[in-house]
Amino acid sequence: MTTGMRELVLPAGAVDPVLQEIQRHGLADLETGALLLTGQSDMRVLVVAVAGTAGIVRGPGLFAVSAVAYDRLFTFAEERSYQVRAMIHSHPKEAFLSRTDRAYSLRVPGFVSAVVPTYTAPPTNPASWGWWRFERDWVPCTNPAIDPALPPVHTVVFDEEGVREY
Repeated sequence: MTTGMRELVLPAGAVDPVLQEIQRHGLADLETGALLLTGQSDMRVLVVAVAGTAGIVRGPGLFAVSAVAYDRLFTFAEERSYQVRAMIHSHPKEAFLSRTDRAYSLRVPGFVSAVVPTYTAPPTNPASWGWWRFERDWVPCTNPAIDPALPPVHTVVFDEEGVREY
C-alpha cells in the first residue's frame, strides 16, 4: 500500500536534463540514467544526478554504475543531508524492469526505479514511464507528482571522479 508521503514530488523541469541525456545516448543506441536526491525527511526532489563517464558503462541493453561512482554520489548526498531516493534509466523500446534491472538495481526498501522507454525519443511526461518501488521485491508504484511551486532542481554529474556541476 502506498501513501502520498512516500511518493516522489518533482519540481517542474526536473526531468529535462535527464531526458536530454537519455536522448543523446539513445541516439547512439546506449542506455543511460540518473539518480534523484531529496531532503532527509521528505520526498521532494532537490537534486538530479546524471551519470558521467568514469565507472559508468553504457551499451545496448546495459547501464551500469560502479561501486566507486555510487560511493562518490552517496558521500556527496550524506555530506549535504540529501537522501538518494530513486534511479531513472532508459530502455530502447518498452518501460519494464529487465531481469538485470531486478537483480542489480539498488535493492533497498522504499527505493524507486523508473524506466524511460523509447530512448531515441523519450516521452516527456513521467506518467508515461514505468515506476517501481523495492519492497522485498520490485512492485509497481505511482509516478511522482509534479509541483510547479517547488524551486528548480540542482543538476549535477556523478561518476568515479566525483560530483560536479552539470
